[in-house]
Amino acid sequence: MEKFIADRWTTIIILGILAMGIWFRATIYGDLRLSAGMSDTPSYINSSRAKLFSPQMFSGERLFTTNLLYKLANDPIRCPLTIIGNPSVGIELPRDIQPCFDKIAVLQNTLAIFAWSFLALIVSRWLFHPFYKTLAVLLVLAFGFSPQIAEWDSVLSSESISLSMFAILIGLMLEVSQRLARDRSQRLSTTTKGLITLWLIVFILWVFLRDVHIYASLITVVLLLPFLLVKKIRLTNSIPIVVYILSGIFILGMYTTQKSSRWELPLFHVMDGRVFTDQGMVNYFVTRFDMPRDPSSLEYSEWFNTRGFRSYGIFLATHPRYALSALMERSDYLSEDFVQPYFTTAEIRSRKTLLDMGRIVHPETNAVFLIDFILVASMLINSLKSSTGRAWAWTWFAVWMFFFGSASVLLSFFGDNIGIHRHIFPYVEIFRLLLWIGLLANLDSLVHSFEPITIQTKE
Repeated sequence: MEKFIADRWTTIIILGILAMGIWFRATIYGDLRLSAGMSDTPSYINSSRAKLFSPQMFSGERLFTTNLLYKLANDPIRCPLTIIGNPSVGIELPRDIQPCFDKIAVLQNTLAIFAWSFLALIVSRWLFHPFYKTLAVLLVLAFGFSPQIAEWDSVLSSESISLSMFAILIGLMLEVSQRLARDRSQRLSTTTKGLITLWLIVFILWVFLRDVHIYASLITVVLLLPFLLVKKIRLTNSIPIVVYILSGIFILGMYTTQKSSRWELPLFHVMDGRVFTDQGMVNYFVTRFDMPRDPSSLEYSEWFNTRGFRSYGIFLATHPRYALSALMERSDYLSEDFVQPYFTTAEIRSRKTLLDMGRIVHPETNAVFLIDFILVASMLINSLKSSTGRAWAWTWFAVWMFFFGSASVLLSFFGDNIGIHRHIFPYVEIFRLLLWIGLLANLDSLVHSFEPITIQTKE
């Protein structure tokens, strides 16, 4: 027995921390059935009434996965939405157990508990030093179970399920990439094939949660291309299949977005709040894109519907200086606490202490972005000096998080002029999470020498 404990003491400590963390998360925030709606919740309910797998499930007011979720509560008689918080007018109500919506709340909370526990274990699994393995579990659980994240699991919107599925997604991504780096064989094990399939399923469901996620398909394809095209680092025959599937997801996502009306209101906010408040931008859009000057005219309405989206996208792509200056002027959006504002929290014990502890793992400073850049650059430099696959797997994982985080922050910031705080929140948190994972991976690599792995390729 003593030998058993001596050989597995790190695992025992990690499982103990995990058990305490799950118990803490399941009890400290109150009944898991409690929920509160917000201003967008009725749109999720209405959109979910589309027939399952019909075109409207993808091109309606909301995307497929949220439509699927809110089918649990789209009956207006049996499922009345009674609690709706609206911070813009100072309405913040206590949560309640609302018929039908209690199922969504339980699902969101349960998924969050599983997701952050799963990610903690996977990150810990692929570190080598016992101290960093243990620290990984502590930090990831503290990150996901702090009020800055956990309280959103009671809000009836897309943020909770988006963050939880992201944690599962990157956990599976890290597991698969490390397995491929470890084996480096043309024939995959049944387990690895199953994990890739599971990752694709989670990826598809996650992509069709928010329009911004669609671009993750393109980013992933670009980052996989070297392993498809470069003979010396070609991985497996499964990579082309994954690339084809992800390309198809991107095309489908862009097509259904264009066919839907989801882009119209955000673009109206942008044109009204950014373009027409700046005479210089108005003159540029009139000259360059033939935009009518009168936003109330029929000519402008036709231009908006046919050329507005494309014109605004071209403007941002060709004016990086404007984009950077606009982002810097409102950089406060990137360093906020993102604590949910939709329901009161008097019943949550020791909430102030929990918030203060949460700020340790959710640093409210824009320095996070610079530190992440340094950490990812350091991992890339170290990988270039090493021929080991595992180091490259960590680097690929960190680069993916950094590029997707950067793209989604920019798209969320410039994609709307209303509700930026809520829209940008999940993606700023990606950088805050990357800070800890990247730091642990860098520190672990300093105290562990990776064993060289022979690259096997088919001639």
